[in-house]
Amino acid sequence: MSGWEGPETAAYYEAFCCRHSRYIRANHALISHAQLAPGMHILDVGAGTGRTAEIALRSLAKRGRVLCFEPSTAMRQEGMRRLADDRVSWTAACPNAGERFDRILCGASIWLLDSLPQAFRALAGLLCPGGALCFNIPALYLLEPDEPGGGSDPLLLSLPELLLASADSMKFPQTIEPQATRSLDPGLIDEWLKAAGLRASPWSFRMRISQASYADWLKIPVLTEELLGGLSPKARAGRIDESLQSVDCSSWKWEQWRGWTAWKSSAV
Repeated sequence: MSGWEGPETAAYYEAFCCRHSRYIRANHALISHAQLAPGMHILDVGAGTGRTAEIALRSLAKRGRVLCFEPSTAMRQEGMRRLADDRVSWTAACPNAGERFDRILCGASIWLLDSLPQAFRALAGLLCPGGALCFNIPALYLLEPDEPGGGSDPLLLSLPELLLASADSMKFPQTIEPQATRSLDPGLIDEWLKAAGLRASPWSFRMRISQASYADWLKIPVLTEELLGGLSPKARAGRIDESLQSVDCSSWKWEQWRGWTAWKSSAV
């Protein structure tokens, strides 16, 4: 997760979350499928700035606890600043094998783990009997195309095309495809969860993504490191805003998300 270390990434990520509902809606879907209950002990993997934990706390009552595991110092510090709650603690390292959790959550970051088969086995070992690992992934990251929405640019392709042309003119690498997700597919995820001793229950949902939301998401520096890596985060944001003036800002697309709630046997 080293790409998330920069303080600019944390700042632009928070600015995006304050302005747009993408991760809020994704986290609400995640929590609804995690079946939380008061008093549970939760591990939030790739906790970011605490956006998933913040929503989970609403289901845990006073006795519930959330341990936020976030390797990025910048993201972790921002989360500690904005989520001041006695029920929440933070760590830069994955808990040891002696700890047990009723639920393990991972909101929009499971693909950042180094080896998913190994990670699933390790996380399964941290679950209490009858517990569950619950995570979600934008379907596009699984190479499943999004459905067109509305406007003259119903798949929001114009903005990345302009940025790619800009990158070409400056001889920057020409890709915005998530590198860590190219080999993933739902079938493999199901197999890896089963091999880890977890019974997977897949689910999905979709939301609208506006042109403005997509543009602000692209301003998160780690997401454009390959595309516009020759520019500072501020200059990248300026280039994105400049390109945004040349596209149909009334356009939007559907964004499909895939999720899994993977249960550990209560007999373990």
